[in-house]
Amino acid sequence: MALLEPLLSIRYYADGELIFARGEYKAGLCIVLEGSVKVGNYGKDGRYFLSKVLKPYESFGEFTIFSKLPRTHTAEAYGESKVGYIGPSKLKKAIIKQPEIALQLLQSLSTRLHMSLEVMDDIKRLPVIVRIAKVLFELNREAGGLESHSLSQEEIASQLGVSRMVVSSSLKELSELGLIEKGYRAIRIPDTHRLLSWIKERQQIKDLL
Repeated sequence: MALLEPLLSIRYYADGELIFARGEYKAGLCIVLEGSVKVGNYGKDGRYFLSKVLKPYESFGEFTIFSKLPRTHTAEAYGESKVGYIGPSKLKKAIIKQPEIALQLLQSLSTRLHMSLEVMDDIKRLPVIVRIAKVLFELNREAGGLESHSLSQEEIASQLGVSRMVVSSSLKELSELGLIEKGYRAIRIPDTHRLLSWIKERQQIKDLL
């Protein structure tokens, strides 16, 4: 996405500030430059389901350009954030001049499609505790460190569509197994290889981790 950075209009958002709401028709590609953006949807009952927390150089809004769909998710700043925006016409001209941009976008979209399909399969096959373990492992891998600070128990619950109580009891069980260590606003994974082995043992199809 670095090829697009000089062409972006830059916008700054405070924590929790709305960027786009589900159903909006303003087309354009957004790229997170600093901070984070959470994407998810609020139900008619007010319940929120988190889909993804986007980190720097992750994008959203591709469907509004290439499929001419309205915004499918509500996007909000997750902490103070800096977001770049480029409209459809400008983006298409950039792709004609630099076809590598299209390849980068295809790579990003295919990665997210793969992850979505994996999640759908996990919902059908895996118990919640294994799904939570996979979320923690992926957060750890993305962070490149020993601790995951990104998501609270409530946010993990909303991402997986389960109650906070279920998340709390699953984390307690993972802690008792020695697979994680719970701290203040952080979850430490003392041995990522052991956690990964535990997950793989419970996979019901060939794993890709």
